[in-house]
Amino acid sequence: MTLLTIDTISKRYGPVQALKDISLEVQAGSRTAVVGPSGSGKTTLLRIIAGFEQPDVGRVMLDGEVLADGPACVPAHKRGIGIVSQDGALFPHLSVAENIGFGFERGAPDREKRIRDLLEMVELENSMLDRRPHQLSGGQQQRVALARALGRRPRLMLLDEPFSALDTGLRENMRKAVARVLQTAGITAVLVTHDQGEALSFADQVAVLREGKLVQAGTPQTIYLKPRDRETALFLGDAVMLPAIIKNGFADCALGSVPVEGPHQGKAEIMLRPEQIRVVVDEANAKYGGRVVDVEFGGATCTVAVSLAAVALPPILIKTSSVALPARGDLVRLDIAGKAHVFVR
Repeated sequence: MTLLTIDTISKRYGPVQALKDISLEVQAGSRTAVVGPSGSGKTTLLRIIAGFEQPDVGRVMLDGEVLADGPACVPAHKRGIGIVSQDGALFPHLSVAENIGFGFERGAPDREKRIRDLLEMVELENSMLDRRPHQLSGGQQQRVALARALGRRPRLMLLDEPFSALDTGLRENMRKAVARVLQTAGITAVLVTHDQGEALSFADQVAVLREGKLVQAGTPQTIYLKPRDRETALFLGDAVMLPAIIKNGFADCALGSVPVEGPHQGKAEIMLRPEQIRVVVDEANAKYGGRVVDVEFGGATCTVAVSLAAVALPPILIKTSSVALPARGDLVRLDIAGKAHVFVR
């Protein structure tokens, strides 16, 4: 069932077209991530959903209720939408308990129980209830902010780059924790982020914005493995792009004959993700491979740059295990796993 519907939303700031004809549906209980480079319009879209901005044209509907129809809008505080921002926006003069219970009726008989239940939901200890925000770590502050937002029993949760200020390891743990809490509570969420890996791991649906337009929306697997164009492919991660001639389900390219998806024929450009390519040291069979020109050791995952044999293309970068890592100057064979994606010219 669709909970949130965004129907041909457009927004302009003077001469700048921030959003143009954006349409997107978010299913109830799901997690959608909106990604895009700076200036793509993702924050503007989030603010329109929240009610902080009004669209010039288009509609926003939540559970069948029209929240915005052009400039005519339901005020933000009447939308039943929770928001967690990048810095958490906790009140520094209030305790954790007071932050979580902000907005609850003071005389409500179940107020303290609700606060403790929310604290437990976001996996924090009761001993933290009397602490102030400055006595918490960044991750703990974000959990308190999430608990406060959940306390209003929102129909929809908006997450505005909530993990970007955290250290790398903590960011991953927080992302998993927030996803777990939202799933347990059955709350639909929309995450805005500039981190492509974060979007792909957090969401059921990923929406890619570029220059105010919705380029592609779909499952993380579809967006990553079957991007609509090369710009989207490169934005979502490393990619190896090669010219090819396609015939009978195979692409003839610098890596040999590579299987492809779809009924394509003739000239095209194909895409392989670096993890699809395995580097094998093989002096005798390097025709469809090349010579290693650089090796970047990165622990579990390393980057190998290979200059392709007899092809005037820049070296391709391949992610590989540190086990049996080739050395600079080695002749290597490149084995392909899976099928290549085709961009039709």
